[in-house]
Amino acid sequence: MNSWIVAALAATQVLLTGAPLDAQDGRIEGTVVVGRTPVDDAEITLTGQGRRVRTDGDGRFVLEGIPPGQYVVEAESPRWGRAVETVRVVAGRTTPVELSLEAVFHLDEMVVSAGAGATRRSEAYQPASVVTNRELVVLGQATLGETLSREPGVSSTYFGPGASRPVIRGIGGDRVRILEGGVGVGDASSTSPDHAVGIETRTAERIEVIRGPATLLYGSSAVGGVVNVLDGKIAREPPTEVVSGFVEGLAGSVADERTGAASLTATAGRVVLHASGLLRDASDYSIPGFAEAGGGDRAGESRGRLENSALENRAGSLGLTYVAQDGFLGVAWTEQRSDYGVPGEGHEEEGDEGHEEEGDPVTIDLDQSRFDVEGALRFRGPIRNVKARVGVADYGHVELEGEEVGTSFENDFIEGRVESEHEISERLRGAVGAQYAARDFRADGDEAFVPPSETRTFAVFGYEEFEVSERLRLQGGLRVERQTAGQPGDASLDRTDSGVSFSTGMSWDATDHLSLAASTSRSIKFPNAEELFSNGPHAATRAYEIGNPVLDEEVALGVDLTAHMHGERVRGSTSLFTTSFGDYIHESATGEVRDGLDVFEFVQADARFTGLELEMVVDVVEGDATAHRPHLSLELMGDYVSAELTDLDQPLPRIPPLRFGGGVNYRQGPLVVHATVRRTTRQGDIGPLETPTPGFTMVDGSASYRFFTGGLFHDITLVTNNLTDAEARLHTSFLKDLAPLPGREIRLVYRINF
Repeated sequence: MNSWIVAALAATQVLLTGAPLDAQDGRIEGTVVVGRTPVDDAEITLTGQGRRVRTDGDGRFVLEGIPPGQYVVEAESPRWGRAVETVRVVAGRTTPVELSLEAVFHLDEMVVSAGAGATRRSEAYQPASVVTNRELVVLGQATLGETLSREPGVSSTYFGPGASRPVIRGIGGDRVRILEGGVGVGDASSTSPDHAVGIETRTAERIEVIRGPATLLYGSSAVGGVVNVLDGKIAREPPTEVVSGFVEGLAGSVADERTGAASLTATAGRVVLHASGLLRDASDYSIPGFAEAGGGDRAGESRGRLENSALENRAGSLGLTYVAQDGFLGVAWTEQRSDYGVPGEGHEEEGDEGHEEEGDPVTIDLDQSRFDVEGALRFRGPIRNVKARVGVADYGHVELEGEEVGTSFENDFIEGRVESEHEISERLRGAVGAQYAARDFRADGDEAFVPPSETRTFAVFGYEEFEVSERLRLQGGLRVERQTAGQPGDASLDRTDSGVSFSTGMSWDATDHLSLAASTSRSIKFPNAEELFSNGPHAATRAYEIGNPVLDEEVALGVDLTAHMHGERVRGSTSLFTTSFGDYIHESATGEVRDGLDVFEFVQADARFTGLELEMVVDVVEGDATAHRPHLSLELMGDYVSAELTDLDQPLPRIPPLRFGGGVNYRQGPLVVHATVRRTTRQGDIGPLETPTPGFTMVDGSASYRFFTGGLFHDITLVTNNLTDAEARLHTSFLKDLAPLPGREIRLVYRINF
């Protein structure tokens, strides 16, 4: 421990004193244009190097003192749009770059969560999606799952508007890792689908989704994918303005929602202060007909509104960062409060004559406090930087049955990771790191189906990329992980698992407009505490769950093939994937009934997931932004996954069905209009005790107008969801027969940016 303290003090001294580092630097000199017109209000960010500048009146910028290496340069203008380019800096030379902005920019965003350092989406080895802060104005919902549910390959566990977790390629729960700034959130959302994710999406800067195994960088529970929410609580680059931020108001019709959010970043010298907050109040939401599938008019059931679906959210954060030329050190505190109803029937109770009667509606009162520390030191030479982040979360929620406390959950969580990027030569670069996490979980009450548990995980990992030629790159990585899980006070149940995960990848620029990527992986997932030790009634899943303390580790072998098209008028991405699981951990019905619930036991069998994803944009009319000439493009999307237990030739439950659709993007000057039609087909490939789920069609749209007054710019956005008021039920939801998706909704969002 003393060595860690000495190292931390030494690193802090270097950071604060700005000690000189020996090497010959290069520079980047560039211009930002829209069409052929220079852009004088663009902000340029050199990701990973803590550099951020603004263009001058001629659209030019200069970044001095850049260590040799490969970087991603991102430009953003509030008036004209975004652009991203990959550049290589050579010692003693000037690297020229031209960044051409696009107003509708989604298919080649920058990604920072998919490998060693930032990369363009078209250059990543794994399929990835990025939702930017401007897109979150339209897409941002109260839950992370619903916010991301329109991304290719992503569905949600939808447990009402208060709780929804992402499902990636048919895989959810503990196999999808949800991160905040690269470390775990620390909530209890993977324990049960009625538990909310402890993240507020409307104040995020961007959300990245890595589809497919990401176990090398983020751990065994990332075998299905990663969702990384990035915010500005800790500043990694110095702001270009003394004061910046936004104030937003939202009014929605489907649940009489009223939401207010604000974010402020202020800088004084090298010190950056960040503060953000959100208030949300929503009533029970409107639905097209009855809540229960089949349209039956049950006694006491109201039509047109889903009872017990109201929610209230309160969130706030405060961060303070010291930003030096060669690094930064910051701290942040976040508080989140959420009160939301769990739709569907209340917990059943025994009546006076021994009959089962519907109990009081269940609501959840959630409270999470989180403390983060993050820092980085940047070097010139083979070692590019050393960065570290630690997140500590104190999570708790109580499930209220009417006014009485039914069950309470507590989760004390800490996770830390240290990572160092390096560039040995112009052709070889990568990263090495270590990660530690500790989770102490406790549930008390009548439905505490999981006993108290303690889980400790430690891992080391490495990731290397080799540039064979200008067009061909190879990648390889390795992770060694060890997990200890047990119940406090009962050493006989303690168990330790160790495993190795690895991956290989290839990225080939076949032509100037087509790049191909392929990756293979062997990923290890250790059984979690719920799978090992559960023993009790679980109302959310309507099952009596029994764990299995002798479960083996789960091994996944995956293959992913991706094609990126980035022509002048056609842009898109297509992925094919298959993942075979050995000893896949799942719940199996035993045929028994306890406490009026079907008994499910955690068992293992081989399984296979296979599917595809597609998204494409075709420019029909190419406009001129500076002349306000209109631009029109069409978009296509689709995704599909098939999942089965191969030993039994049996479909797995709650797998999303085929989705496909299209849309229109129109922009003219400050006006951007977007409309989509998406079809979710009927799911008839069902597991035991499941029922088929009908298909549905969603018609959504948005229109946004941006105008400028002095130093402010204003966004007025009109959003329509489920315009045809279709009845829609998600096959991935345990509540699909009791809680349909909301009916027709109109939202008005007004955001002032400064």
